Amino acid sequence: MAWIDEWGAPVDLRDLAQPTARSFVKYVETAASAVVSIAGAHRNEHGAEIVIVEMQTGAPQRPVAPIRRVEPLGLVFAGGGSMPLVLALREDFPDTEHQQLVPEGCPAAICIDDRPWDEARLTWTPAEMTQRIAAWYWRAARGDLHDPNQPLDPFFGLSRYSFVFPRAAFEAEPGSVELAGLINESGDDARVVITTPLARLKPEARKVRILPLAYRVQPECMTRMRKAPRSLGSLMRFLDGRGVDLLADLRTRIRGWTGTNAESGLRLGSQLAIIVDMPVIAPNGTQPGTSDVRAFVSVSTVGEIGVALGVLHSVPRDAVKSGFCRAIPEGAVDDGRLDALVLEFAQVHVEFDADRAAVLSGRDRVDARKAMLVGAGALGSHLAEFLARQGRFRWTIVDDDRLLPHNLARHTLQAIDIGRPKAQALAARLNAIFSPDERLVAPTALVCNVLHPGDKADVLRAAFADADVVIDASASVAAARSIADQYGAARRASAFFNPSGEAAVVLVEDHARSITLRDVEAQYYRAVLREPALEKHFTAIADRFAYTGACRAVTSRIPESRVALLAAHAAEGLSQVLDTPNACIAVWSVSATGEVTLTKPSVAAIERHAILNWEVSIDTSLKNDLISQRAAKVPNETGGVLLGIVDAYARKVLLVEALAAPPDSLETPFLFERGIAGLTDEVTAMMARTMDQVRYVGEWHSHPPRYSVQPSGTDLIQLSWLARVASMEELPALMVIVGDHELNVGVGEARPVCS
Repeated sequence: MAWIDEWGAPVDLRDLAQPTARSFVKYVETAASAVVSIAGAHRNEHGAEIVIVEMQTGAPQRPVAPIRRVEPLGLVFAGGGSMPLVLALREDFPDTEHQQLVPEGCPAAICIDDRPWDEARLTWTPAEMTQRIAAWYWRAARGDLHDPNQPLDPFFGLSRYSFVFPRAAFEAEPGSVELAGLINESGDDARVVITTPLARLKPEARKVRILPLAYRVQPECMTRMRKAPRSLGSLMRFLDGRGVDLLADLRTRIRGWTGTNAESGLRLGSQLAIIVDMPVIAPNGTQPGTSDVRAFVSVSTVGEIGVALGVLHSVPRDAVKSGFCRAIPEGAVDDGRLDALVLEFAQVHVEFDADRAAVLSGRDRVDARKAMLVGAGALGSHLAEFLARQGRFRWTIVDDDRLLPHNLARHTLQAIDIGRPKAQALAARLNAIFSPDERLVAPTALVCNVLHPGDKADVLRAAFADADVVIDASASVAAARSIADQYGAARRASAFFNPSGEAAVVLVEDHARSITLRDVEAQYYRAVLREPALEKHFTAIADRFAYTGACRAVTSRIPESRVALLAAHAAEGLSQVLDTPNACIAVWSVSATGEVTLTKPSVAAIERHAILNWEVSIDTSLKNDLISQRAAKVPNETGGVLLGIVDAYARKVLLVEALAAPPDSLETPFLFERGIAGLTDEVTAMMARTMDQVRYVGEWHSHPPRYSVQPSGTDLIQLSWLARVASMEELPALMVIVGDHELNVGVGEARPVCS
């Protein structure tokens, strides 16, 4: 242990100055002397102190790693906010995993705690440190030092520098991608260098040129961290021992890069970035996909490296602009010069692209589907940004609105975007999340109204046809229904807030579009009518704020924190359901105290009836409910009123609810007369609960067991009368007849026609 004499002078245990050192000695003397024996202490010129001990390790007779039953240790207590360091003083101490990086000549340092000292010191005691040391030795001796849940140690220690490379630097032919290095901060403490393909930059910005070369070595089992090579010569020796002949490869490449044109001269003036990918094998022999990827960036130019390799000569620049020419014949490699060529060692980061976004979000791959977002407002902007940052979709943004100052209270755009079309500004923001390349995440922005596209109609129609997914975030019922009816196979979804901004709703079609967005909307309204949690879903209204003097120029007073919270739930809901073929209704409601409740009613299949140029839709859940209501009253006939959605423009009726017979109804085996007691109040309340989206649309009644569901003469007379009443509003009248297992749907306008 001659190194200890150089490190510091002996000091009496009673004269130790570091509080942690004194505390440890006291603990050993009073409570741990059976396990730890103290041999002495030293102090260096900086005031750090080492307590020398021997510790019983509990090693078995045949340890996996050569751990002895008693091991000498040096415990370094430096103070000044640094964690105590545990040195294994045996000169032949084994090379295991979970050892710290130490200078040459220093004993091995075992890692007993991976927490930052600021965190660890909160619970640090001498007893805890002793227990951690004992546990390290116990596990090392048994081959259990690395917990499978722990991240693997890197091959090399950390560097203060980081380089950000485009993915092409790793995937393209080595040397085929030329980069420029940019620093995004000023001052001497700049540590992150962003490399960008020269093609992305104007000529005046291509000052620091970098040529990346990527190599992958054979996987190695995790052991202690090593010091990284700091010269080109030492890196060549390191790689040569792992099957990569860097010397020969560089000689070949530099020959190919050398010419008489200006571009070759610029290339020879570049710096080399040698990227080394070192897969790490876990101690249990598995290779979990972990790699230690580092960059070794030359301080010297490619031309200077070529001279050291004997393939170039240095010549005056007035003879050759680059200052270098081919050596003919080639000279010998200058090993001393290679060892003098300094390399800067740096962590490697891959630029943030959609692939990296997907991986960091827990996905295996990027979601390359084309998504069309209609509505770039508060919810739409949050949804698009959340999903884009998860590597989801290539976006087309559609909105005709401009960003105004009041929008910034709940929008992802910024003040610099005021006055710009929201579609264009949001597309630019999504693209700016990622490193710029040829494949923009939001390549298209359409400044148009989806209901009135004007001269953009053909472009909008093509966008619908090209999309895989269409997400409506327009906060417009008319727009959502128009989107549902647009041409194209793209699956439709709709996301919106309720009027009070206390709930987010996501409606999604099934993959086959057999249940359209209109159908899902109708079943959503039934959930609003039936679910207790949604009783005030539409009736609670947010405070309003007039942002200018114009008519209807008002906005809701809803905090951004709530918008972001609900939008995050909606984005997650969209992510999940769009990865399945199923239709979905999901409502996230947030209480005044912040609790979020999810209401997720099931979505039923649809039956459609085309009658008199009207389309009447009823879902199987409501159909079964009608059959159940009839069965509950057999042998008597029964019935009630029908509520639904009527779209006169599209000539569609979607049934939402079927009310039971009022209490004053007459129900006999061969006759049903619907009563009126409480009916007006019940229907009015239901209309109010859905903000008048649901209304009275007709009547239903049952036929006796084993009777046909075809309408009787009396039924036709009633349907004719209903049609005359409904015609005053230029609407159809509906009659549904319920039998044992089936329904008959009738529509009345000028004359009744039954399916």
